[in-house]
Amino acid sequence: MNNILSDIEDLKLDILNTNEYKEYKKYDELLNNNSEVKSLIKEITKLQKESERLGNKDIDIENRLEDLFSILNNIEDYSKYIESSKKLNELITKIQKNFADYFNSLINKDTD
Repeated sequence: MNNILSDIEDLKLDILNTNEYKEYKKYDELLNNNSEVKSLIKEITKLQKESERLGNKDIDIENRLEDLFSILNNIEDYSKYIESSKKLNELITKIQKNFADYFNSLINKDTD
């Protein structure tokens, strides 16, 4: 069991050393220090809650949300953050799929 836990820790360290994780972390930190992005996200969240409360029927709120998302998506660091987040998620999904496939093959061997 200790070998398995050690291997899991090694895998975690390997993931933390990937370009995908490093890029994600870089843009995550940039956005955490970007007051413009924080303000946009705060305003978007506020308007989304208001829109949900009103049942998505207020066209002014929907138009404002569209405008704010457009502004946010045009911020280069935000776009790169989204892209790096997708790449990291793809990597993690591949790892999860490989584990699932491996364990399923073990289970299927036992039932044959």
